[in-house]
Parts: sequence; structure tokens; C-alpha cells
Amino acid sequence: MNISRSCFNIILLQGICIFGAFAQSPNTLTKQEKALGWSLLFDGKTFNGWKKIADGGWEIKNGELLAVKPENGKQMDIITNNQFDNFELSFEFKISKETNSGVKYLVTNDYEAQKGTFLGLEYQILDEVNFKYPERGELRSLASLYDLISADKKPPVSLQHWNTARIVVNNNHIQHWLNGLKVVEYDRSTESFKSLIEKSKYRSLKNFGKSKKGHILLQNEGSPIAFRSIKIKSI
Repeated sequence: MNISRSCFNIILLQGICIFGAFAQSPNTLTKQEKALGWSLLFDGKTFNGWKKIADGGWEIKNGELLAVKPENGKQMDIITNNQFDNFELSFEFKISKETNSGVKYLVTNDYEAQKGTFLGLEYQILDEVNFKYPERGELRSLASLYDLISADKKPPVSLQHWNTARIVVNNNHIQHWLNGLKVVEYDRSTESFKSLIEKSKYRSLKNFGKSKKGHILLQNEGSPIAFRSIKIKSI
């Protein structure tokens, strides 16, 4: 009995060691990813490839891109230098209590909401347990297309744990993924999508959501959020 238990423990330890040896480090690309055309948007050390829309608001610690609460209470987002059209974006995020953030895509400077941010289609990131919107809550839930389409059948997300997200843009066909599950899918060219825009906060913005290419933007609305392993490839 003791021998069997010892053998089991040895096998388990070997499995853990093998898994650890092959586990991918954050903010890196495997040979296979490089061959498939992936590139890093965040190297884990610098702000290369990004610009802050307003001074401050972000810092890098231990390979993580962290939102810093602005002293003046204003929003301080960060945006890519480059624009992207058809792409697959992958990233990891970690939320804390009352996190309210998001990743915007196909962002242009046509709709500046206020100093420190721009408007765009948004993958919502939220602590749904402790942060509640007073209205349109389902349309502003985690992984939703903010204010437009709620996310379906979401996997569980815990505070202070890393989660994986993907945004796939193929012309007008767009998907949101959370921890390996597709939770939002829509087509920007349909009448139903146009109807959603007309019922949303974006209804007064001409041609909102129709840009063929744009920047990637990370939101800092004053609550804690961490990002890492941000990478993208053209499709």
C-alpha cells in the first residue's frame, strides 16, 4: 500500500514537472505562434507600441500592465500606436473587487468622449459581483459587447486569477471569447446590429462601429485591472 502510494506520488510529481517545463511564460511567443503570424503587443517590460492618451494612469510591474488610479479622478486609457483591421487579439486579464474596465477595438479618434479616452466597440471587463450598473446591466456584463450585446453562457471568473480573452474581427463578423468559450458573436452589416446601435448610448454618433480598422485601447476608469500576454495576428 505504501509502495503504491509512493509510486503515485512520484508519477504525480513527474507530471507536474513536465507540465511546468512546457508551460508558456507570460508575454512570450512559442515557435508555433511565431510561425502562425502572432506578434506581441506588450513585451512585459516597456510601453513600446503604446501611447497614453493622458499623462499617467499606467505602470508595469512583474510583467503586468497595471491601471493606476488617477489622482484627478479622470479616465486615463492607453492605446496602440498601430491600427489593425482583420485580426485575432488574445490577452490575459486579472480583475479585483469592483473592477470596471474594458478593451476597445477598431478605435478611431472620430468620437472622443472626454480627455483621456476614445469610444469604440468594447469587450467589457467587470467584477459582476461587486460592481453593478444601475441600468442596462446585462448589456454591460463581463465579456459583453458593451451596451449592445450581452455575453452568453460565461465560464466562472474569480478575483485575482488570470483569465484569457480573445476578440476575433473578420470584416463585419466579430466574436468575443472568455476562457476558451465563445460568448458573443455578431455581424456589423445586419439590420439587427444597426437597431442595437440606435437603442444604445452610441445612437447619436454617425457611423459608430463601422470602421474597417482602428486601434486597440485598454481602459483605466479608476479601478484595478491587470493585463499581460497581449498578442495579435492578422487573419
